[in-house]
Amino acid sequence: MNKLFFTLVFMVFPASLFSQGFPDHSIHKEQSDFYKNLGITSIESFDSLQGFQKMDRLKNQKDYELSKRVFGYHPYWGGSNYLNYQWDLLSDLCYFSYEVDAATGNPTTVHDWYTSEAIDLALANDVKVHLCVTIFSGHYTFFNSATAQQTLIDNVIQMIDERGANGVNMDIEAISSSLSNELTSFLINLSNQLHAALPEAELSIAAPAVNWSGTYDVSTLKDYVDLFMIMAYDYYWNGSSQAGAVSPLYSMTSSYDYNFSKTISYYQSQGVPKIKLLMGVPYYGRQWPTQGPIAPSNTTASGTAYTYRYVKDNTSGYYSNENKKWEANSFSPYYSFENNGWNQCFMEDSYSLGKKYDIVNRRQVVGIGIWALGYDNGYSDLWDLISGRFTTEAQLTLSDTIFDSGGPTFNYYDNELYTYLITVPENSTIELVFTDFGLEPGYDSLWVYDGPGTNNPKIGGFSGNALPGTLSSSGNSLLLEFNSDGATTGSGWEAVYDVFTAMPENKSNSLVSLKASPNPFTSKLSVSFSLGKSRDIEFRVYSINGQLIYKGAPEKYPKGGNVISVDKGILRNLKPAIYIISLTSDGRLIGQGSIVKQ
Repeated sequence: MNKLFFTLVFMVFPASLFSQGFPDHSIHKEQSDFYKNLGITSIESFDSLQGFQKMDRLKNQKDYELSKRVFGYHPYWGGSNYLNYQWDLLSDLCYFSYEVDAATGNPTTVHDWYTSEAIDLALANDVKVHLCVTIFSGHYTFFNSATAQQTLIDNVIQMIDERGANGVNMDIEAISSSLSNELTSFLINLSNQLHAALPEAELSIAAPAVNWSGTYDVSTLKDYVDLFMIMAYDYYWNGSSQAGAVSPLYSMTSSYDYNFSKTISYYQSQGVPKIKLLMGVPYYGRQWPTQGPIAPSNTTASGTAYTYRYVKDNTSGYYSNENKKWEANSFSPYYSFENNGWNQCFMEDSYSLGKKYDIVNRRQVVGIGIWALGYDNGYSDLWDLISGRFTTEAQLTLSDTIFDSGGPTFNYYDNELYTYLITVPENSTIELVFTDFGLEPGYDSLWVYDGPGTNNPKIGGFSGNALPGTLSSSGNSLLLEFNSDGATTGSGWEAVYDVFTAMPENKSNSLVSLKASPNPFTSKLSVSFSLGKSRDIEFRVYSINGQLIYKGAPEKYPKGGNVISVDKGILRNLKPAIYIISLTSDGRLIGQGSIVKQ
C-alpha cells in the first residue's frame, strides 16, 4: 500500500478558525466534504485507495450476547470494510448518508442505500439498520420550507419501509441557534409521522457533545427522540489552540472544561433517560505541530485527523511505544515526536477506550456509538474490547480507582444527578475506601446503597469534607448516587474499591480483613490481619492496573492476630499512587486491600 497516498485520504481539511472553542460542525461533515471532493464513488476505488484486505474471522458468531447497544456509523467511503465487521458485536448499523437538498428535501445522493451489501449483511445478522440523513448547509432554506420538510419525511419513511430498515438518524450540523424552534418543531413532526407510519422504527439524532447556545432543546426533544447518539468527540479539533484528546474522559486543563464525563451529566440533567443515551467514541485521532513535547502544549498550526488503523500501521515510526505518553488528567494517550519541530498525536487505545466503556457501564447508559466503523480495519483489538466490556463474556474489573465527573484533578460540576454502579463477580463482596472527599456541605451529597438500585438499603449519605469510613457490600454490587446543586462545587470524591471472594475460615464463613497502617503512608507500613487457623501466607503488592510489583516468599502465620511489617526496600521503590495488597494461601486469595503511597 502507498502510505503517502493513504495519509492523504485520512486527512481532514484544516479549519480556518484557529481557537480553542468547538467547531461549528463535527468530523462527520469534515470527512464527508473531503471524500465528496475526491470524486470517488465505487467500492473498488475506495478499496484500492485504502489497501483493503479481508481478515479471518476471529470469533464464532453468537458465542455471547451483547449487553449494551453498539451503534456504528458505516460511511460509504469505507469500501469493503464491512466484510471485516464482527456482526455479533454490533447491534446497530447507521448508513451514512442521505444528503439533503435543502431547497426540496429530496436527496442529492443516497449512496447505494437500496443496493448496499453492507445493509444486506447487517439485516441478515439481526443488526438494526438506520438511514443517516445529513443536513450540513442551507438550514434557513430548509427550515423555512414546509414543503421541503414534508418531502424529506415522506422519503425517509418510504426508504426505511422499502429496505426493511429500523430507523432514521438525523445529523444536522452548523445550524444557527436562531433556528432552534424550527429545528425542534421539525424533529417533533418527523417523530410523530415516523412512529405513526412505522411504530417500531426509531428516531435518533447525532447530538453535539456541547450544546452551544442551547440550539438543541434537549428537555423537549427527550420525549420524541428515541436515541441521542452523542458525538462525544472533537473536544479538541483541527483548529484548537492547544493539542488535546479528541475525546478526553476528564478535562486536561482547568481553562477548557469539556469532556466525555461532563457530557453524560449534561444530557442527564436535561432529563434524557439512560435508556436513550448512546455515547459516541472515536476510531480516529488528531495530530498537531506543537510548541513542546509534553501535553498540554500550544499548537503552532492546524491539525490533521488520522484513523486508528493509520497509527497502528506505523508503530515502527513516529507512533512507537518509545514515543507514547499518558496525559493523566484526561486519561488520554498520545504520541510525541520531532518532525520539523515537535508534534503530538492524540489517539485512543484499548486502555483509554476501556476506561470510557467502564463509565458507560457504571453510569448505566444504553451503549456506545462508533465513528466510524472500519477505521480500525485490519486490527481486532477494538472488537475484542467490545467483547470484553459489553457482552455476557465480559470480565468485571476486580479493583479500580473511581472518581466523580471532574476526574482525578478538577472539581465536579453543577446540576449533576446520576447513579454510579459498581458490580463485581457473583459470590464476591466489595470494600470501598475513599481517598479524597470534598462536597459543598449541606447542598451536594453522595449516597451509597447496598445493591444495584436506590431501593436497596442505604449504607450511608455523605456531604462536606470528612472522609467516609470504609464501606462494604453484602453482595456483589454497590450503587453511588451523586447530587450537586447549581452553585458551589468542591474537589469531589475519589475512592478505591476491592473485591473480596468468600473463602471459609470456619463454619461462619468469615473473611480475612486487612488493615494497613498508616494509610496513606510514606516510608513505614504494617498490615494486620487475623486467621481462623495457622496458614502459609504469601504477601503481594500490585499496581492499580493489576501489575504484580512484589511477591513475598510464603511464611507460616499462626491462628489469631498477625502483623506483616513491610520492608522499607519495597516501599522505597513505590511511586506516589494507589496500590493493591493481597494475602494468598495455597494459591487462593484470602484477603485484599488498598494502600496509598504519599
